[in-house]
Amino acid sequence: MKVFCGRANPTTGSVEWLEEDEHYDYHQEIARSSYADMLHDKDRNIKYYQGIWAAVSRVKNRGQKAIVLDIGTGTGLLSMMAVTAGADFCYAIEVSYTVLSVCPVS
Repeated sequence: MKVFCGRANPTTGSVEWLEEDEHYDYHQEIARSSYADMLHDKDRNIKYYQGIWAAVSRVKNRGQKAIVLDIGTGTGLLSMMAVTAGADFCYAIEVSYTVLSVCPVS
């Protein structure tokens, strides 16, 4: 099975579509990318979680459902933080890989 992958050209900023063979490992590509630095930045991630938790809590304290839209989700880390913080629903959208993930919370 072949995989179609969109990659941003760092020089032009445009997305180029490449066809990868069946041995293509998408997860390793993410691990090698700049996402790894952000995922391992503990101080940054704690601050993001605190901010997300505060925002979700404010909405829920008003008696409303907390619905989160994460545009440019990348690895989905902030979406997972939102759900962990109590969001009722989270839309995680990443256009560069043409993936739409919807994470319902029961």
